[in-house]
Amino acid sequence: MAATVWNGFKCEEFEFQGKLASIVFPEKPNDKKAWTIKTEYRDAFPETEIELLKRGYHVTYIKNTSRWAPKIDCDTRAAFVKYISKTYGLASKCVPVGMSCGGAHAVNFTGFYPELVVCIFIEAPVLNFASIPGNIANDHNIKIWNDEFIKTYPGIKRADLFNFDNHPINKAPILIEHKIPILMVYGTDDTVVEYLQNGKLLEELYEDHGDLLTVMKRELQGHHPHGYPTHPEIIADWIDAHI
Repeated sequence: MAATVWNGFKCEEFEFQGKLASIVFPEKPNDKKAWTIKTEYRDAFPETEIELLKRGYHVTYIKNTSRWAPKIDCDTRAAFVKYISKTYGLASKCVPVGMSCGGAHAVNFTGFYPELVVCIFIEAPVLNFASIPGNIANDHNIKIWNDEFIKTYPGIKRADLFNFDNHPINKAPILIEHKIPILMVYGTDDTVVEYLQNGKLLEELYEDHGDLLTVMKRELQGHHPHGYPTHPEIIADWIDAHI
C-alpha cells in the first residue's frame, strides 16, 4: 500500500484482486459515511469528486479489465465495495460515478449488484453498444470494435447485438425494481456518445418512474468536458439529497 496525494487529499493506492485500486480520504468524513466509486477514467474531470471530498465523502476507484463493462469487472467491483465498506467502516452502499464508458460500468454494476448501490451519477453514458461501438458508419467506432470490444466479448458479431444481454440499457428494469435514483447529465451536441441512441432510451424506459430519474441537459455542449466543471455543487447537491 502506497500513501500518495490526489488533488490535495490523502490517498492510499493498493492492489485488490490483482487490480490497481485507491481510496481518497476527506479531511472530515460526513456522518453518513458516504462514498463514491469512479467506474472508469479515475483522474479525468475530477471536479465532482473534489467537491464531494470537501463534503466528507471518501472517493474510491478500481481499475477495469475493459472499459466496455463486462461482468468480470462488475464482480470484482462488488468484492471491492464490500472490502472498502468493511475495512474503512464506510456505508454498505456506494455511489457509482460514471462518465462515458464509465456510465456503462455504473449501470451494469448496479444491475448485477443493486444491493450495493444507493444512487448513481452518470454523464454522457454509453448505454447501447449497438450505438457505440456498434455503429459501422463511424470509423472511430470500427477501430474501437476491432481493438477493444471483440477482445472484451470474444467471438461477438455486430448482428449479435440485437440479442445481447450485456447492453447497459437492459439493466434499467432492475434499477427501477430496486428504486435506485439516477442523475444523468448530457450535452446536446455530443457526437461521440449520441444521446438519442443512448441516454434517451433510458428516459423512455423511465417515463412512468420519473421520480427515480433526474436528467440535466447541457445546451451546446459536446462530449467534453464531463459533468459541471465550473459548478460541481450542482451534482454534489443531488447526491447529498439521495444518500
